[in-house]
Parts: sequence; C-alpha cells; structure tokens
Amino acid sequence: MKRAGWLETGAAGSYRVGTRLWELASRSSSAESLAAAAIPFMSDVHTVLRQHVHVGVVEGHDVLFAERIAASGSTVPLRSNVAGRLPLRRSATGLALLSQCPPGTVAQYHRAAATPDAAGGPAALTVTAERFAADLAVFAQRGYAIQRERIDHGTGGVAVPLRVPAGHRAVALGTVLPLEEMRDADVPAIMQTLRVAGHGISRALGAL
Repeated sequence: MKRAGWLETGAAGSYRVGTRLWELASRSSSAESLAAAAIPFMSDVHTVLRQHVHVGVVEGHDVLFAERIAASGSTVPLRSNVAGRLPLRRSATGLALLSQCPPGTVAQYHRAAATPDAAGGPAALTVTAERFAADLAVFAQRGYAIQRERIDHGTGGVAVPLRVPAGHRAVALGTVLPLEEMRDADVPAIMQTLRVAGHGISRALGAL
C-alpha cells in the first residue's frame, strides 16, 4: 500500500493516509483546509472573469486540483476535477507551480517529461531543456504563467503561484479562458484579478 501511494510513513514508523487514498476519497485534511481557504476568493475571481477557476498543488509530475468553480456560461471545457490531476506542463496552473521550483527539479522534470509514455499518456515534451527552463524563468519573473492550446484547441489559461506557510506544498490559482479573451492586452487584468485573490488565499492559509 505504501508503494502504491495509499499510505505514507509518518514519525516513529507510523502510517498516515497517502495521496492516492486522498484522491480516491476526494479530500484530506490539508486539501480541505486549502479548499476552505480558497473558495471565497475563487468565487470573487469567477464573479469578475465569468470563467472556470481552480486551485492546485504539486503532486509528483502533476498538478493535483484541490478545488474548482465551473462557469456554466463558459464556451471552453474544464478539464480539472477535484482530486484529479493534469501534467504540470499542460496547464497554466502546473506551469506556475513549476516556475517556483529550483533548477535541478525543473531539469529532472524535463528529463521525465521528454520521455515518450508507452502507456498512451500525453505526448512527450519536445522543447529543449534550455528553452523549457527559460520559459519558466520568464513566468517566475513576471509572477504568472500562461498556456495556449496545450489542452484544448481555442482555449488557454493564466495562473499565479501563491505564498504558502512553511512546510505547505506549493499552490497555484488559475483560470481557463477562450483564446480570444486572453490577448496580450487582456492578460495583465486577468493576472491582477488572480493575484488579488491569491493574496487573500495566502493570508487565509497563514502565509502573510
């Protein structure tokens, strides 16, 4: 069960619920805390943007979504599910999380993501390690990440990393939009809406 991720080793050889079991049950106490802290501010983002909103954490090579708000009037699909995963490189939320990782972690991730998945998963990452690291460095400098058509044609995303308490897994807040609503002139306003909400979430988590 430990190898499968159902259990994790705690202090003095004890065991606690693992991430895989959390995904099956949909919630763990940490995810509950993040979701509870995030949902009021995610609602604010949804009110302003009228688009899908989600919050996620790093889990291995994926972003693991703790909460989401679906916009019923949106014309774009929402691929994130609560307790569901997407590869870090495919979503703006995942890219925002990667942009906060140290260079060694990014290089390790690139090596893994550049290997074809024999099991039929997402296509292997084709950009060079240098280009991938440079793109993430730009996201880190700007304080937000964007992706265009990495999941669905005609859609994109914008996400911001959040400040979290010591020991908390990295968190990012993102939105999914039609491409025509995320032109270069539109992105700063979207980013600012996410950043204000992210500040509120960080404060609710005790990071500020």
